[in-house]
Amino acid sequence: MASVPEHGMRVARSFFVGLFVSTTLLAQTDPMAVLDSLLPEVVENGRVDYAVVARRYKESIDAVLDLSAQIDPAGLREKDRLAFYINLYNAAMIQAVLDRGGVDFRPDRDDFKVFKDPLVRLKTGNVSLNDLENNIIRKQFKDPRIHAALVCGAISCPPLINKAYRGETLDKQLDENVKNWLADPKRNIIDDAGRTLKLSKIFDWYADDFGGKANVAKWVSEKLGRDVSGYGVEFLEYDWSLNKP
Repeated sequence: MASVPEHGMRVARSFFVGLFVSTTLLAQTDPMAVLDSLLPEVVENGRVDYAVVARRYKESIDAVLDLSAQIDPAGLREKDRLAFYINLYNAAMIQAVLDRGGVDFRPDRDDFKVFKDPLVRLKTGNVSLNDLENNIIRKQFKDPRIHAALVCGAISCPPLINKAYRGETLDKQLDENVKNWLADPKRNIIDDAGRTLKLSKIFDWYADDFGGKANVAKWVSEKLGRDVSGYGVEFLEYDWSLNKP
């Protein structure tokens, strides 16, 4: 019998592993369980391999959103509800990228249209990503840590973690996100020599969530665990390139 080339065997193994994982995900009825199985397959170092999602897991992302649309958020406890909304935002953004050009897409295309279209399905009706973030999440929860968890598909966004958010671990997840986000010199720079914080533009756009621009350095101090409250504050340019590998 002719032998199969090693490269062919690797490709075959990869195909069947992907098929098995995808089939397993679609058998789930909990959107968080789907995400917990899916995200480690497509997220590395905070970036999303949209090509792999499109090739192997598009039905799984669709399933996350279909299942989420059947859930009534009003019936969830507060922490569970916030976790649900964060997961929904991030999953909807991944699907939006796939639907709008995949690896060639940029979130700032067409005057940020992706954030304005009513593409997020809730049990009560469709809303936009802007509505979900500003009129639901920020308005209901008033927790600035969410800015380290909502991933808008751009490189300058906080990195996407490779697991679902869950109510019982949400505080720990958000605290870890904030620390990792602030410590990432690609997104926030702590210049001790120049006594300057060069922060994500998110701190400028949503300054009120952090206590106002005059208190941004104080908020960063609390989350870093060291005093930088006397540092000057500058804001970095936002890179809207897609957060792909």
